[in-house]
Amino acid sequence: MLRGRVLTVLLLLASSMPLLAADAPYVHRGTPRREGRFWSEMDACFVPVKPGGRLILRADMGTVTVVPGSDPDRLQCEVKLIAFTPSDTEARAFFSRVAIAARRGPADGADLELQLPNRAPLAGRVGAFFSIQVPRRFNLDVQTQDGTIQVCGLDGDLRASTAGGDIRSGDLTGTVRVDTGGGNITLGNIGERLDARTAGGAIRIGDVKGDAYFESNGGDIVAGMISGSVHAQTAAGDIVLRGASGPVTASTAGGQIQLGQCGSSVRADTMAGSIHLDGARGRVEAQTGGGSIDLLQVMGAVQAQTSMGNILAQIDAGHDAFSASSLRSTMGDVHVFVPPDLPLTVNALIESGIGHVIASDFPLAMRRQSPGDLGLGFVQGVGALSGGGPPLTLRTNLGSIEIRKEDAQTLARVKVSQLEFWRMWQEQEKEQEQSLELIRQVMQEQQLRLEQMQRMLTDNSGQQ
Repeated sequence: MLRGRVLTVLLLLASSMPLLAADAPYVHRGTPRREGRFWSEMDACFVPVKPGGRLILRADMGTVTVVPGSDPDRLQCEVKLIAFTPSDTEARAFFSRVAIAARRGPADGADLELQLPNRAPLAGRVGAFFSIQVPRRFNLDVQTQDGTIQVCGLDGDLRASTAGGDIRSGDLTGTVRVDTGGGNITLGNIGERLDARTAGGAIRIGDVKGDAYFESNGGDIVAGMISGSVHAQTAAGDIVLRGASGPVTASTAGGQIQLGQCGSSVRADTMAGSIHLDGARGRVEAQTGGGSIDLLQVMGAVQAQTSMGNILAQIDAGHDAFSASSLRSTMGDVHVFVPPDLPLTVNALIESGIGHVIASDFPLAMRRQSPGDLGLGFVQGVGALSGGGPPLTLRTNLGSIEIRKEDAQTLARVKVSQLEFWRMWQEQEKEQEQSLELIRQVMQEQQLRLEQMQRMLTDNSGQQ
């Protein structure tokens, strides 16, 4: 008898303790509530953690928002479940099938899980929204099968994957790897390397202090300064990069390529669009199926080719950096500016010379072939500049060729082109900043709601 009374007292004492003060992970399932034409249930999870830990979230559905919280030793999560049905009985049945688990993770982290067995019959009839607070210095590994992922600025790594939604974040200091099966990716500045992939959306990124890999099957790729190498590939969209310190590979099946200052080699390829390069210290390869090519401040060898469009190249290479180069246009003019003291050998050829000429500030040996009276033969100019050196091949089928000395007027023209590039970049950056501001507003609202829920649960547990 005495033993039973002692046990009863201990149980009463345990039940009167504030729930939020417990060291064990805690899940609180709320009461279903009618909201217009649907029902909702507000659930809460709390897990003890430490700064530098990692959240691993696996959800069969749901939009996820993560923000830095005020408590460095606790992860707090609000889960709002939605049932799109007017029936109380049916809504409760839906909610009862949703399993929510919260556990301690390795290395002072946390594991959260939302499971919906046999989800297929409920597709489109239930939904979930996660609002999560973590310490500011924390790492995230978030995966949802259906929904958007939003992360406020954190000091840590991010791995995020969604089968159908956008991925958005503020600034992140660590390594980032994100992919979505059908949405846009919008991120702030990234402190280390980045891997961003989407099967059907645009990618917009701030600066990246590391290597960057971008891949999209249906959208633009826009990024700031990359402190490393870049691989950018899209099946249908433009590629705009402020610049990169490492090698750059940019490829699009249907869009323009705009690149700022690059500290190494550049390879740009588009099936239908123009290519603009603001500068490169290494080898440049540029090819388009239909569009103009502008290559400014090229400090190494250059290979450029377009089927329909003009080519403008400003070669600013030194004696040791320049090697065999080629500029070819099927239907368009070719303009090249070279330093007056750069040793090279020019071979310029117009396949059909009717109405087209070769103009040069340097002496060239000219040869014209005009069969019959139509003047359809070729025009060729060959010459050794500054004693001769690596070959510079210039070709066009239907167009003119100009070879000019680099002078003050040329540099002014380059400056105008650069200013136009930065004007376009600033417009892109403004759009991204507006998008990030909307994200910050949403996250602030989520954070306030979490704090209100925490106070409510604390008050309720204190009254027990």
